[in-house]
Amino acid sequence: MGLVFQLLSARLGTVTGQHLAQLIRQSYTKKMSVALWAFAQLAIIGADIMEIIGTAIALHILLRLPLWVGVLITTVDTFTFMMIQRYGMRKMEAFFMMLILVMTTCFWVEMVVSKPDVPQIFSGLIAPVVPKNAVVQAVGMLGAVVMPHNMFLHSALVGSRDLGPEPTVRKRREANFYFGVESGLALFLSFLVNLAIVVVFAQVFYKPDAPENVELPGLADADAVLKRTLGSAAQYLWGAGLLAAGQSSTMTGTFAGQYVTEGFFGNIFRKDWHRVAVTRGISLVPSMLVAIFAVDHFDNMGELLNVLQSVCLPPVLIPILKLCASTAVMSTEFTTSTLMHIICCLLTCVVIGFNVFLFITHITSAWSFALISIFGFFYLAFIAYLAWLPLDYVPKSNSDDDGWMAIPENSDDEEISLRQEP
Repeated sequence: MGLVFQLLSARLGTVTGQHLAQLIRQSYTKKMSVALWAFAQLAIIGADIMEIIGTAIALHILLRLPLWVGVLITTVDTFTFMMIQRYGMRKMEAFFMMLILVMTTCFWVEMVVSKPDVPQIFSGLIAPVVPKNAVVQAVGMLGAVVMPHNMFLHSALVGSRDLGPEPTVRKRREANFYFGVESGLALFLSFLVNLAIVVVFAQVFYKPDAPENVELPGLADADAVLKRTLGSAAQYLWGAGLLAAGQSSTMTGTFAGQYVTEGFFGNIFRKDWHRVAVTRGISLVPSMLVAIFAVDHFDNMGELLNVLQSVCLPPVLIPILKLCASTAVMSTEFTTSTLMHIICCLLTCVVIGFNVFLFITHITSAWSFALISIFGFFYLAFIAYLAWLPLDYVPKSNSDDDGWMAIPENSDDEEISLRQEP
């Protein structure tokens, strides 16, 4: 599901030369655009909370820093990434790949040390079975894997590839193919990381004959259990992998927040640091407040944040479907086929069905029933209205500066572009 919609997002950026947030702003009314921006921003805030706390826990494991100190240190990450960005997208990609390599290595070493039953792993991949007491967690994992803000980011990052002033259909098809290969490899690495984490935690924490109400270790005390079970080095491998995961997530959240805000509201910032301060402040301030005051309840909060990601997903997927099927937005060569459109609609319906299931499972009292019923009614009504509402696409004029954040491919590109200005 993540691969399909990331490919559609990349196709939007390649064919139109604009990213998803810009296209939504040009295709919907201001009120609807603000509503869709709110869903995207909520998803970014939810992701920021998880990555901030994850980084803080990693710093606590590696350096024994208090959690609140680790939370404050994560604010420096944004400015670090912006400094790397000034040297070009290729440097950013190299740094990002280094983080992924560290993360993958740490978690896979732990998986090998835990000595899992390899035939059972392949058996579970071919025919997975979800325990009855883990259905909610399994459904909630959708929001942890397919994140809404990644759709906005993916449609924007393809703009860093220079296809020429007027690329031909063949050139665009070639670009879409390589973007597809790139997305497939990235998601495969993500799969390997998630596989290693699930296997390690299953080996160390899960007991098939344990009572359903047994309290499992959380993210903060997982290192102690890993140390006791797999050796003293395991906790540092876990901390290093968690730190790399938090940093890579912070990087995607940083850039996604900028593209989302400028795409929906246009070029409203005079200087780069204004953009960074405002776009990250919108996400980081509430994220840090929640992280500081609710860090002791992170495991319960993490489950709710994954649900939040899943709830915010349909308001992103539906515009992608409508934009990719519109001949006014896309050329006829790149609009989605009828079969692909039906498949994507079915996948979107699956996400909505999962959200309804999550709503129902969180009803535990009369008060929660009333609250979730009211919220669920307005949420489903909004989704239905968004699916029914036709696009009103207005192409961007040449004089309309919409704040496209063009990232140079390398440090020399920016200098060349400055020399060419009159």
